[in-house]
Amino acid sequence: MKRILSAALAVIMLLTLSVTAFANDEIIRTEEDAIAAAKQEIEVWKEKGLLCPEVTIEGEPNAVAEIEPHTGDDYWYGREFSHAYEVRWFAGSIMASEAREDPAYGCNVRIDAVTGKIISADFEAIATDEDEPDPERTMEMEMEKPDPADPAKTITETKTFYFYNNFDDIFPAEMTVDEFCTLLAEYWGFNGYTIADTVDEVEYHNTWEAIDGSILLKDLNADSTVNYYLTVFFDGDQEGAPIYVSLHQFPGYVMLHAGVNHAVG
Repeated sequence: MKRILSAALAVIMLLTLSVTAFANDEIIRTEEDAIAAAKQEIEVWKEKGLLCPEVTIEGEPNAVAEIEPHTGDDYWYGREFSHAYEVRWFAGSIMASEAREDPAYGCNVRIDAVTGKIISADFEAIATDEDEPDPERTMEMEMEKPDPADPAKTITETKTFYFYNNFDDIFPAEMTVDEFCTLLAEYWGFNGYTIADTVDEVEYHNTWEAIDGSILLKDLNADSTVNYYLTVFFDGDQEGAPIYVSLHQFPGYVMLHAGVNHAVG
């Protein structure tokens, strides 16, 4: 009986040590750690040239979410996800048809708990009054506002929203796709990358051939109505697991996505 008890205690101790060792592998353990890492890594992206120096993310985030690890063949296209945190700053006056209001930038970054690095990011930039809207791309929306004659009532007015091409507010205008992917590989510690064909039979029901990496990144999505995105395989990443780069235009602002994208696959 003593031998059985001793063996059981040894197993419990071994499991405890294993859990402790796993926990010690993580350098991001709290929401505060994640916020600090997010701010630091955004500055690293700026220093490496992935983002323009003008990209400013200030103050406390609007939202922080803990993301539990996930594994499995069918979960997000076979990719394994470690413990992570998503940290979100909202941009101000998105969809504004007039001059923007601060903050001019917003972002949603996923911070890996083990490495402390950004593994997926969306960066948004609101158009300024210096940006020219696309006259051929507008969106009208009915909006309610207080009736000046009777504040207790509301009236409906039609407001026009414009689309812009101000991606150079997020990354350098002269940045090529190859340069961007090279910098991402360096940041993540990969040896290289391959720009692949994009085969999407689920989300957008379309297929695009691999592009020439020498094109300007800002021209990646010249026609945003096509919902084009770039599929990239990084050497040293999980086997067969793609990472995506995409540009999106919305009324009043634009977005750069880089990393894992759960909306496509």
